[in-house]
Amino acid sequence: MMENSGIRVISRAFSLLVHLAQERRPLGISEIAEAVSLPKATVYRILDSLESERAVMNRGGEYELGPVCLMLADAYRSQTGFAEAARPHLRALRDETKETVHLFAYERGEFYYLDKLESPYQVRMHSRIGAKASLFRLSAGKALLARLSALEMNEIAEAVPDEVAAEFPEILSRGFAVDNEQNERGLRCVGAAVFDRKGRPLGAVSVSAPVYRFPLELVESYGQLVKRTAEAIAGSADILFPAAAGGVARAGKSKGRLSSGTAPVEE
Repeated sequence: MMENSGIRVISRAFSLLVHLAQERRPLGISEIAEAVSLPKATVYRILDSLESERAVMNRGGEYELGPVCLMLADAYRSQTGFAEAARPHLRALRDETKETVHLFAYERGEFYYLDKLESPYQVRMHSRIGAKASLFRLSAGKALLARLSALEMNEIAEAVPDEVAAEFPEILSRGFAVDNEQNERGLRCVGAAVFDRKGRPLGAVSVSAPVYRFPLELVESYGQLVKRTAEAIAGSADILFPAAAGGVARAGKSKGRLSSGTAPVEE
């Protein structure tokens, strides 16, 4: 019974941290309690414990994420390994297209924004590191899904929509996928999957732009660029990854470093 209670507290603590991360501003206890559907007294006790661990900070009665979260985020990016090697390739892709480039991480059925290089144009995409990304709507997600094995597909909580699965043969043939305003009206993107040398999924890379800057005539050329970028990222790092059943990831030699990553929104 005590063990179940402890697990419940951990789950609640993470729900508070995730909400603070999503809001990205100091929040009072009442607002937090309402958002996570917990009593204010419970929220206060959890926040008090998190504050003692520097996971949150109390700013005059309002709470925000603390420095421990920065350490955890940096540790995740470092151990992901391929992110370290990706940066120079992402920069080259951004410089050639002059559009926003995203790097995504895939972890056991879930997809996350891991890095981003902004377009130099005034109209850009808003993205946030650590935010979940759609496997079904984004080009990067569809590109990765198309290459997953039947066993790896079992890790995904939701069934793949028929219309997405119907795109797989073309994605495999071309080596990249297209999001033609499926995730966000007015935006188009192309994406390619990144797999390690043993064929295990690491994530994906994409180029996104407003449709008026990304006409259909550019889909093939930009698609080939993201495909080559994904291949270059996969080949740039000397990394040993754990088997799907478990183990500890060990990052080896790599070049470069990472930066930033919710769904793209036009500014």
